[in-house]
Amino acid sequence: MSQTKRPNILVYISHDTGRHIGPYGIQTVHTPHADRLAGESVLFEQCYCTAPQCSPSRAGAFTGRYPHANGVLGLTHGRFGWDLSGEETHLAAHLKALGYDTCMIGTHHEMHTEEGRGFDVYDGQIHCLKQPGVLADWLDGRGEPDRPFYAQIAPFQTHRPWPTDDCPPDDSLGVTVPGYLPDNDASREDFAGLQGLVRQWDEGLGRLIQLLDDRGLAEDTLLIATTDHGIAMPRAKCTLYDPGIGVLLIVRWPGAGIGGGRRQGELVSNVDLTPTLLDLLGTAPVENAHGLSFADLLTSRNAAPPRERVFAEMTFHGYYRPMRAVRTRRYKYIRNFETAYGVTVPADAQTGPAFAGNVDYIRQWGHAPHEELYDLEADPWELTNLARDPDHEATRAGLSRALAQWMRDTGDPLLAGPVASPFYAESMRQLGQ
Repeated sequence: MSQTKRPNILVYISHDTGRHIGPYGIQTVHTPHADRLAGESVLFEQCYCTAPQCSPSRAGAFTGRYPHANGVLGLTHGRFGWDLSGEETHLAAHLKALGYDTCMIGTHHEMHTEEGRGFDVYDGQIHCLKQPGVLADWLDGRGEPDRPFYAQIAPFQTHRPWPTDDCPPDDSLGVTVPGYLPDNDASREDFAGLQGLVRQWDEGLGRLIQLLDDRGLAEDTLLIATTDHGIAMPRAKCTLYDPGIGVLLIVRWPGAGIGGGRRQGELVSNVDLTPTLLDLLGTAPVENAHGLSFADLLTSRNAAPPRERVFAEMTFHGYYRPMRAVRTRRYKYIRNFETAYGVTVPADAQTGPAFAGNVDYIRQWGHAPHEELYDLEADPWELTNLARDPDHEATRAGLSRALAQWMRDTGDPLLAGPVASPFYAESMRQLGQ
């Protein structure tokens, strides 16, 4: 799409929100600003992330390449130390080369080193209710205010732990416990805490929208609300089930006619985000991109869907848990590459009552099998594994082949054997090897 003036781009990307907001059917949360935005935007009902944890998912979204190819196979902070490889280009660097001013407000978490990634300014851990003010100050301080800007706003909300001092639990409209967990007192207590943070996340979003309105920027700003992966609950975050990889994606750009409260049901992946934005800007695509542009879906209700399936992966979180998955509109196929519990719960999700009150339920799946297959129409919560069901053998075999081909096409290091972490490399260096 050619524009006489390139739009501003504002990405509001939260931690661990999944689709637990009003526009995606959660009626017990207070999200009036997200509801308003959805009514003015294109909302994708079937967007999935490349990985069910923070760093790999964000790295995929902001490079257009899968985590196992871009270098971020695990968490980037502290001793985990995964990082974008030197040849990878962050979306901010693409936009910087196009003349954009760029800023990061919040926790980027998709890279270990910041130098050379394209941001003019990094402004770290800032509460979501203060981020719009920081953005306003940055806009005021720019030398050339007419230049387009790219602002990546990354609130820590809705990551655990749930704070109760400045963000009390919210069950004023009731509590929604999804069907993959028992609806009991422990689950309801935990989800009430999450709903309090969702309410705060929504207020931060509302203040950003108001900032654009007050400054007359809304028409010429491509606004994206999304998140990195599913909520921090057992059977969600750090799993390849839909509650782990299903994410919100809401896109508005009034100046290009992108909006109107449209809902699109096509499969898209967050690895498609950077290729889509560059396509909308009419610039060169990402070299060796894995993502596919869905720009046509933004500008036309009847455009052909860019893909028939999405892929997802996990290799490291705070532990080694190599898994790969392929999802079609109806089926999910998961391949587990190491022994582990069938439902591995990350450490942060183990801090809440939904874990403590449902341990027996979570552990009933035992150790993970080599293969999992789910019929998402009949079993949307993925509770019945059909991988050994003879009636589904053709489906299992076809998806297994598709997954293996994807791993070959994208250079998945698992094909060469177990993957070592940066911690291993540093230990070997210290050992003199």
